[in-house]
Amino acid sequence: MTPGTPTLAFMRREWRFLLFGALVMFWTSPGQTYLISLFGDVLRRDFQLSHTDFGGIYTAATLVSAAILWPAGRLVDRLRLGRFVWWVCVAMAAGAAAFSQVSGSVSLFFSILIVRFLGQGMMAHIAVTAMARRYVAERGRAIAIAGLGFPIAEGTLPPLITIGLTVTTWPNIWVVMGLVVAVTMLPTIPFLLKRTAGQDGQGPEALSPLNAGQRQWTRAEMLRDRRFLMVAPIVMTMSAIFTGIIFHQTHIIGTAKAWDFLWWSVCFAIFAACQVSGSFITGWLVDRITARRITPYVLVPFMVSLMLLALGENELWAAAVLGAMGFSAGATNPSFASLWAELYGTQHLGAIRAAAAVLSVFASALGPVAVGSALDATVSIEAIIWVSVAITIGTSALAWLGLRRA
Repeated sequence: MTPGTPTLAFMRREWRFLLFGALVMFWTSPGQTYLISLFGDVLRRDFQLSHTDFGGIYTAATLVSAAILWPAGRLVDRLRLGRFVWWVCVAMAAGAAAFSQVSGSVSLFFSILIVRFLGQGMMAHIAVTAMARRYVAERGRAIAIAGLGFPIAEGTLPPLITIGLTVTTWPNIWVVMGLVVAVTMLPTIPFLLKRTAGQDGQGPEALSPLNAGQRQWTRAEMLRDRRFLMVAPIVMTMSAIFTGIIFHQTHIIGTAKAWDFLWWSVCFAIFAACQVSGSFITGWLVDRITARRITPYVLVPFMVSLMLLALGENELWAAAVLGAMGFSAGATNPSFASLWAELYGTQHLGAIRAAAAVLSVFASALGPVAVGSALDATVSIEAIIWVSVAITIGTSALAWLGLRRA
């Protein structure tokens, strides 16, 4: 695989489209677990919901969003990118504003469904698919650079929302988020989407010369392919386990491990920094030695982080735990997204990647339920973690077997 343009020159040349991807990834945040969980206490208090009630509503909404994403994901293959992403951003702005009108458990379900489907589902899907389509030689780095929008949001929005909750009500915060989505996205999309001569991928209209001899798989064909069936579990693993741990982090860290939760929260800055590092390093490696050779190893740091969480007794280990988790979280995006284009081509990439996204969203819905059920059954956190380590080793080995001859 050709190494393409040096990274800094690539960023200078393609800054507009890369900024588009980063902005879209930033505004997936209203539909992400880390942001919705910030409102958990006030939502439970205002609508008299138990932890189980809130978790059940969240899981149900996530599962329905995954089901909708399955047919909706293929729209990326059929509609013009500019018009499609513009309307999706309009829907996200309206959905965030509508969240402010939640009045009970039913409206809460539909509000979470809307922002989860648009944020974790369609907007992330659009951003990654667009990067994978527009670039071939720099595909891994393009996905990594666009992905920077997400850790930037993770580092800036939680403190702003936490401060906001002390000075105003949660409905006002959702209205403001909707307005900011509209102001930052809608006027800029036509400018940021302009093509350059250096974009060597042509999207669904015409295949790039670098991809001209590659078979273009349909989603139905991919679903019958042995390689996909063997890689699918690794796609689900971190999404399920990481979401399960983070959703129950207050109990796991503050009660089971008896670590200072404030220190754990501070260490999320290390998570974000390592996430950026993992994304850039993996994107660089993908462009040089292919995603097929990288993918089976992207969860090795995550496996190490789980071991440290199980064995660590001193709370200072929190920095290493979150750092290793962050590295794997960053590594999965460019490796998985590039893998589908390498294996199955780009003509039907929207539908193909939607299938993988559905698996990830489905796993993120099951993780909190599985971990919560184990905790309710008084299973020790150490036992939960070691089972998670075994699952991670097993799915990574299965992916290695599936891709070794790809």
